[in-house]
Amino acid sequence: MPLIFRKLLPIMALALAMAATPASACTVAGSTVSLGTPSSYAVAATAQQGSGSAGLQCDVTLALLTTHYVGLRLDATTFLLTGPNSQTISFIPSLTQNGTAMTVGTFQNLSSLSVLSLFSGTNSTVPIYIRTVPKSALPAGTYNGFMDLRWYYSVCSVGVVACLSYSASPGFVRPVLGAPTWGSGTAVRINVQLVIQNDCIITAPNATFGSAPLVSSFNPITRTILIRCSAGASYSVGLDNGGNALNGVRRMRAGTTSNYISYDIYKSATSTSRWGPTGTDRRSSSGADTNAGTYDSVTTQGYTYRAEVLPGQVTPPAGAYTDTVRIDVTF
Repeated sequence: MPLIFRKLLPIMALALAMAATPASACTVAGSTVSLGTPSSYAVAATAQQGSGSAGLQCDVTLALLTTHYVGLRLDATTFLLTGPNSQTISFIPSLTQNGTAMTVGTFQNLSSLSVLSLFSGTNSTVPIYIRTVPKSALPAGTYNGFMDLRWYYSVCSVGVVACLSYSASPGFVRPVLGAPTWGSGTAVRINVQLVIQNDCIITAPNATFGSAPLVSSFNPITRTILIRCSAGASYSVGLDNGGNALNGVRRMRAGTTSNYISYDIYKSATSTSRWGPTGTDRRSSSGADTNAGTYDSVTTQGYTYRAEVLPGQVTPPAGAYTDTVRIDVTF
């Protein structure tokens, strides 16, 4: 029997030491809430949303067994994200998705919420939700704002049946009866960031040569491509060589056959300069046929081109000849 007791005592001592070790605590740390990288037209059409840590993190496993107190006040905020040329977009912070907007100076007692629902963010953090107010004509770039929050808390940090120690913010006094003394709390800054990307709306009608018995009978046609891009963004426009090009010459193809008709596209109704995908073959927005150099996100630039079936070809078998040309815009 003495041998058995000598083996059990070290194990019991280890168990008691583990129970006395602090198992949880709360920390306050700043964070950044990202609203993503939408296009300027997405920002104009819909509210951009994001969520992140509101700055308070607690290990709440043991806190389930005792009363906890958590309070929050929004001390200050820009309520605006500021970007290039001092352009701004409004944002709304809330403690739930699409919830009631937080207001400066209003204290919120969150103690009535369950611990698990309160600390539902990543790594047991209190989450905060941000949404923008849609706004048009914003230039691309990074937009930044902030919120200054102040956390008040007293959460159990040691104990199993009865709480032996609490993690608390400065000046917090737990009540014997009645309400707690919240103290001065702990301040934290939450940054908010939105990165707006350039974008364009392109309207490109199909170009049809019609029908004719001989290749030489097809007349040139003109069409206009309409492009509207983000505010403040100059750009260039290129046309690729289509899906059937040979040695840089565009070709239309009859279905899956090996029959082709060569053609090309030129930069205006009268120009002999080829409109292509690279270098000087591209067109600059400053040289658009209509509204050249106007970059306000609402004004459309027009680019007229001429498509022409190349002369000197042998007439191929009858059929429907097609090609697809891709338009690209580079900022």
